[in-house]
Amino acid sequence: MDFEKGIGPSGQFDALFLMRPPHLTDPGLFTNFLDRFSRDTRVVFLSVQGADSMGFLPHAKIERVISEMEFQHVFVRPSYFMDNLTTALWPELQRNKRIYLPAGRLKLDWVSARDVAEVCASAIAGSHPEPVLQATGGQVMGFDEVCTRINATLGTSFRYAPASLVRYLAYSRSQGATWSYLIVMLLLHFLPRLTGQPHPHPSDLPAVLNRDPETVEAFALRHAKLFRSVQ
Repeated sequence: MDFEKGIGPSGQFDALFLMRPPHLTDPGLFTNFLDRFSRDTRVVFLSVQGADSMGFLPHAKIERVISEMEFQHVFVRPSYFMDNLTTALWPELQRNKRIYLPAGRLKLDWVSARDVAEVCASAIAGSHPEPVLQATGGQVMGFDEVCTRINATLGTSFRYAPASLVRYLAYSRSQGATWSYLIVMLLLHFLPRLTGQPHPHPSDLPAVLNRDPETVEAFALRHAKLFRSVQ
């Protein structure tokens, strides 16, 4: 599977799960990939919260491609993944017990990737025919509050250290971060400060999962061994 080289599966499928590799922004690559499939194919696309109102986002452009090609589709629009704490943000948490970002007082809606995966699986199976599923956790908070909640749950001592844009870029480059990685990080943590929060939608998670979304505290407990490994 390679979008840029046009390599992909042949044959016909009942459903496809589509996720954008972070470094690809050209919607034409997805047009070329999808054109080989019957328009009866159900395309489940992992989009992003706000794609309906921020047309400049790569996800919004891909949503438009899928709609204009007249595929059956389900756009799953998650909010901010808790799992960033154990992936993209983890090296700095491990190194300095801090989240260091140019996010200021930005508040995000936190959701667990495990919950979003369940929603995607349900959409692939055709259990929920709605064209859009809002996969938001309903837990809107800043990075300082997230650290406070994890610390209260696990007895850790993480903190949030707001960074200026220039200092964040300089520090991240000194740690070996690539420019393509930093662009993604700024899209997630700096751009929302300029564009404002996405228009809130009621979450579809409870109805699809038949339970409440995972909380930050429950996520912390599920990853307690990792978080407590930092001394």
